[in-house]
Amino acid sequence: MPTPQPSTASRLAATRSSGRPLVSVIIPTYNRAPLLKTAITSALNQERAGELFDVEVIVVDDCSPDDMSPIMAAFPGVRYIRLPENRGASGARNAGIKEASGKYVALLDDDDEFLTHKLMIQVPVLEANPEVGVVYGQSVVTGGDTPLLLWPEWAPSGRVFEEFVTRTEDFLHPPTWLVRRELFEAAGWFDEQHRTMEHYDMALRLSMLTSWTFLTGGPVAHGRFSKKGKWYSNIVNGTNEDRLPRIVESALSRLPATPEAERIRCKARAAVCATIAGQRWWTGGGLEPTKQHLLSSLRTSAWLLHEAPVMEWIQRIAGTLAGGSHQPVQAVHAFWEEIKEATSGSPDARTIQMREVLGDMLSGAAITMKQGSPRRAWMVGLGAIVHNPKSLKQPARLFHLYRALAAPPPTAGTRLPLSLS
Repeated sequence: MPTPQPSTASRLAATRSSGRPLVSVIIPTYNRAPLLKTAITSALNQERAGELFDVEVIVVDDCSPDDMSPIMAAFPGVRYIRLPENRGASGARNAGIKEASGKYVALLDDDDEFLTHKLMIQVPVLEANPEVGVVYGQSVVTGGDTPLLLWPEWAPSGRVFEEFVTRTEDFLHPPTWLVRRELFEAAGWFDEQHRTMEHYDMALRLSMLTSWTFLTGGPVAHGRFSKKGKWYSNIVNGTNEDRLPRIVESALSRLPATPEAERIRCKARAAVCATIAGQRWWTGGGLEPTKQHLLSSLRTSAWLLHEAPVMEWIQRIAGTLAGGSHQPVQAVHAFWEEIKEATSGSPDARTIQMREVLGDMLSGAAITMKQGSPRRAWMVGLGAIVHNPKSLKQPARLFHLYRALAAPPPTAGTRLPLSLS
């Protein structure tokens, strides 16, 4: 059983007299009593607590039907707040942060854990760098088919808004964050209308206010993946697909009307389109739902054909259609005709060289088919040249295709090479 903790008042008094920074750990919980004990213990067992920093733990019960009293009785030094109604993760986090007394705030979900060195590593970074508002890092994630032992492998530091708003595949894990408390108030608190990706919305708002520092060298938190969990369920049921564009558009609306801001807007919208395509593809929807999503996006935004992340998904679909057909070139051509029809009414359709698009689709299909049907892949590659004669005047494009077809087959999970523009 954990060592009994001193009262909140005595702990805060000791912190003020010692001069050590206080870290407030906010743990929202709902119906996960068995996991909550592990989360609380991980927050209390931080190395060098009481030496480099002090810790207060605030558990916010989001009106859970679980009886938390047996769990909380084991942690007399932990502050427990029960909300009178369910407000979701955003509401529970807001309630905890508003009650926090710490200079810094650390967020911990009730099914995750801090590794024991998290705060020992992160607090000194914020203490030594007053211009940095948020420190974040890597996690180990278990529960999936393959454990992610270091996720993400890399993330940006500095003024990171552009990187965050154009990297929409959700690489931000809140239990790795350590945030200066006053920034939450400045950013406007968590948006309680969002029942998924609320942390991404907050990250975008924080990144417009302050610098972030990403720490490599190993994980600082442990996360659990479950297909029954909120994150995955909200992808499958379409909630994420509804919320992600809204969150990104809200962030983009804060940018000025400049050419540089417009470049970021285009890049971010292409990233959203590609991320949703990936979610439809990998969560059981497969070919047809992904294809329909892309066609729907192109009906209003033909310019997406200029964006590499979107074109990669179009090539992936073209390759799948070609690989499943006895007439692979014709299968890709039929998909191209659907794209032509979808983009015909778009205001920027005139900027698209559709023959080059067809050539890129056939090139991508050929590369995709190489592993399963190498002879047919070369046939489709030849079709890329026949259907886009301009490629004969572009040696770099031809060499790129030849090198890709002649190289050893890609291993599972390898991304399609980008087409040359």
